Amino acid sequence: MKKLGTPQWLMVGGAVLVTVLLVLAPRTPSGKAEANAASARVSEDPNSGSTPQVDGPLSKDPRVAAILAELNAGGPPMQIILKLRDLAEKEPDNAEAQFHLGVFSWQTGQYDKSMDRFRKVIALDLKGYPDAYAFLGRAYASLDSTTLAVEALTTYKTLVTDTALSNGAQRLIDELEHKGS
Repeated sequence: MKKLGTPQWLMVGGAVLVTVLLVLAPRTPSGKAEANAASARVSEDPNSGSTPQVDGPLSKDPRVAAILAELNAGGPPMQIILKLRDLAEKEPDNAEAQFHLGVFSWQTGQYDKSMDRFRKVIALDLKGYPDAYAFLGRAYASLDSTTLAVEALTTYKTLVTDTALSNGAQRLIDELEHKGS
């Protein structure tokens, strides 16, 4: 097994920090979180850069939830992420595990890997994970694939019912289209 260098540990530490901050972030008022459970959001805050944020329960799958809880409790990040990856390898159709691995890849700037995970989630459950489209769109935008980013974000807008989320996605689409012209 290959030893991790300082850059890899910094990325893992950053992913853990982002996960902890997301867990500690304010939640949607009661009722709305259930309607949009386990969602990554294109933020309504214009200063946010419309970064998707994981919101709601960590996972609908109890095995994935247990793994994520272990990570949030301060367990060794790489070992815990490897548990999630092992689950995803044993059960390649586990959209929940694929989604969270995509989030971790996205958080650490591994956009190609995250896009593969999010495309797989979309193939497994076309409408069950609208936030996969939000993350996919942001990953495409990060890699300057404006057309693909706009397509993913446009699909995201059709799948979410929250006007604020739809408006945030539209602002990002407008930014991308303006940047491309």
